Amino acid sequence: MATNGDDKPAGQDGGSSDTSGLASGGSSKDDDVDVDLAAKFSAFCDIKTKDHFTSKACNKLVKDCFEDHFKFKKVILTNRVDSSVFSKCKEKSKPHMIVNKGNCEKFLQFTAHEFAKLKTDNDKLGKDDPKVNEMYEKLKEKVIQSTGPKIKTVKPSATGNVQRLTDTTKYTGSHKLRFDETGKGRGKAGRSDEGKKSGYVANYKGEGTFEENEN
Repeated sequence: MATNGDDKPAGQDGGSSDTSGLASGGSSKDDDVDVDLAAKFSAFCDIKTKDHFTSKACNKLVKDCFEDHFKFKKVILTNRVDSSVFSKCKEKSKPHMIVNKGNCEKFLQFTAHEFAKLKTDNDKLGKDDPKVNEMYEKLKEKVIQSTGPKIKTVKPSATGNVQRLTDTTKYTGSHKLRFDETGKGRGKAGRSDEGKKSGYVANYKGEGTFEENEN
């Protein structure tokens, strides 16, 4: 073994090399990108299993990250990726793909191949074609730029009709009987009149009302 003047192995004399940072837990620029990529995939997973990328998470990622940027005739991208890509990347006999650097890159590589075939209208396009690599870089960029799953929000009505329709004090007829003075629903009591269910015989109901009916 080569040594320096202090009888230390070469490379351990306090000097630094390109990989010394990695050995001590550091990371290169490319590694940082890979870590971010895996984190982006995890954001689309169920909160209880952040490392399990399911078919549902796959469809959500494709819809939120790619649907607005890549259009191929009338092809439904979620269906295409779910059937042609996710099935190849998921764990054998399992309903999910484990989220890690290798699997995320493989998923994007397969997706890039499918998208490139659609874009060139060439189903025989090779995986090593430059167009596939170009598409891969675009897909990766879209995922990296993603802020996570898009959440739908309900906007207030511009006409104000919703507020008027939910004001129970303006209800009339039988509808106003379904709510008490505070606006709380009265349930079944507000929908039907229930008489006494007791009487002299099994089918007689409304005990004590016979005389009232006679009058």
